[in-house]
Amino acid sequence: MKNNCRIEIQYIDPEVYTSIVNHPLRKDILRSLYVMCNNEPITKQHLADHLNVGYHQLVYQLNNHLHDFWQVVEEQKVRGTRMELIGPAYPDTIFITLGKDNAIFIVDPMANLFGPLYKVGTRCDQCSPAEARRCVESTTNQGCCKNGLTETEQAILIANSRKMPMRTVEQAIICSLRGIPEGNMCSIEIPCDGCAFKKRVIQIR
Repeated sequence: MKNNCRIEIQYIDPEVYTSIVNHPLRKDILRSLYVMCNNEPITKQHLADHLNVGYHQLVYQLNNHLHDFWQVVEEQKVRGTRMELIGPAYPDTIFITLGKDNAIFIVDPMANLFGPLYKVGTRCDQCSPAEARRCVESTTNQGCCKNGLTETEQAILIANSRKMPMRTVEQAIICSLRGIPEGNMCSIEIPCDGCAFKKRVIQIR
């Protein structure tokens, strides 16, 4: 069992973002895929049944519009045929993109957050100030987050309706934006017993 919970922030193309947030079924597919596969992979049929959509309708969306977000995790032989078990391609990732005037947009399937940062917020918003403070302290010296935020970076977050002091995911978002020119993402680890979001038991089956 992992001692820490990982969160990665990855930039995605604005067109990919728009194709997801403006399509309710694609949002439902991503949300269900991430939560249902939190502990183990599932079959496409299982996912289709959960969403109450046709198998071929689901496969069309996965193959044509969401192909970058899932992967085959395992293959099993069942009665002479091959059965694929799938899961998220990036199970620990929150996706972001940039818009006009430094507007930040977010896709966080695990937290069911899809939209402008100023409107949907982050998974850290559900934590108390004390919980958020402990989490920030545990990640302050990790990788790209160890340098803190400049005044300009703070201004970007404030322009997206975030308030000081910034919480862990907000800091990680800025760290990820720093890495865009090199194609880098921000990756942080949080002690699982200190992450209020990860401690929740997610049941959507």
